[in-house]
Amino acid sequence: MLQPPYDIISCSWPRPIEQRNNKWASDPEWDAPLMSVLPQPYWEVLNDELCWMINWRDTFRQGLKIWNLTMGGEMRDFHIVLHLRVKESGTLVFWDDDGSIIRKNGVIIHSDRSAHSLTSHEIEVMEGDLLDVAQWQFGWDWLWGAYIIPSNGHMTPSPLDILMPYLQQVQQRLQQPEGPPLKVYTHGRTPISTIVAIYSMVLNGYVPSAVYLFGENDWNERAHRLFATLLPFAQIVLASQVLAHMRTLGGYRLADIASKHWFVMKLCIGILYPPEVCSLMDDDVFVLERLDEALAASQEYDLVYAPDQDLGSGYLATWGRAFAHRGPLRTNRCSAWLYWVRNVYEPRRLALQALQVQPQIAPLWEQGLIALAYANKHTLELPSQRYPFVIFQGLPGGITGYDYKLNPCGFKSIHFGGLFEKPSDGAALHLVPQILARYQLVVL
Repeated sequence: MLQPPYDIISCSWPRPIEQRNNKWASDPEWDAPLMSVLPQPYWEVLNDELCWMINWRDTFRQGLKIWNLTMGGEMRDFHIVLHLRVKESGTLVFWDDDGSIIRKNGVIIHSDRSAHSLTSHEIEVMEGDLLDVAQWQFGWDWLWGAYIIPSNGHMTPSPLDILMPYLQQVQQRLQQPEGPPLKVYTHGRTPISTIVAIYSMVLNGYVPSAVYLFGENDWNERAHRLFATLLPFAQIVLASQVLAHMRTLGGYRLADIASKHWFVMKLCIGILYPPEVCSLMDDDVFVLERLDEALAASQEYDLVYAPDQDLGSGYLATWGRAFAHRGPLRTNRCSAWLYWVRNVYEPRRLALQALQVQPQIAPLWEQGLIALAYANKHTLELPSQRYPFVIFQGLPGGITGYDYKLNPCGFKSIHFGGLFEKPSDGAALHLVPQILARYQLVVL
């Protein structure tokens, strides 16, 4: 397991500073009183390099139950002093938001008193150097992190170095498909996490006959590059193709609302766009175990789905009249984060029904339409104990603390939807050995 390029010796309590014209005006308190606990660095991917990041806002709101998770921990016009010992020689590339002042072995070698967003800097270090990092907070994000370019030439593995061996295993598995095509609709903001999700389905869950990737109009250049390199087997379906198909089914109005509302686009992708027998998985799902029971059920049932909370009353209020449904709703916990579906409707008919309700609340519109469309069909709800939606069930140990390799809770898959902080690219890379190496595969 990779380790930070520095040891944290100690960290001061936050101390107030003087600020003038959006600049730090007073001197750092190098000997400020020390906290009894140390901040915990975590992996993050910056410029496609693994960086060990500290989020001071998270550190200083620990133990506080805040109704709005964007609040808290800012400590405006305070500074901290972090005392580090460098573990190897080379160029220390560090990132800060806001500015920082750094002493090496007692001598100031870097001074940036400005307020700015996350910015990179470089200093030369030797193994054993003592660094004192004083960083202030002007407002909003408050981050500091670093990685090292070693002088011995032994580079820290890049994301591609970590994931490429698994690509070979995935491609080998895809030569022997076991079930219907897989569709994944992704915004591409955490492309590595999405790649790990897809790899986890193929290596741990089941082998789809094809993988279709949607959402390319939202991807930045980095996401395009990573998907092209690490998902070469996926067929990328352009948004323009989906919208053109929607126009043939429901006219320009359906295409228009699909282009404006992501959950309408996702519904169109999952239910109305071919192939009509498929599986759909969100990009924030990790699959840990074989999905044989779901795969077998998909041969018998029209809809097999992992559950949400009970949204039956909301589904009926939204779609009950459009589908002329009366009585209890068996699909009251229908979700759209992982399902297998056989489109039993003539697509044009279902597209026209979709136009009867104005899209507003995402789960009630998207999931509600599926729930009502399949309310009287042959459906199967998978057990929540095996397919947890962690915003409701929780996750022992949290995103990076759960033992995915041992999987002591016996989860088949884990869905992180609805969380303010989902698995970042750095967290996904950190978990790769646990999630993707659960089954040792032989690559020929």
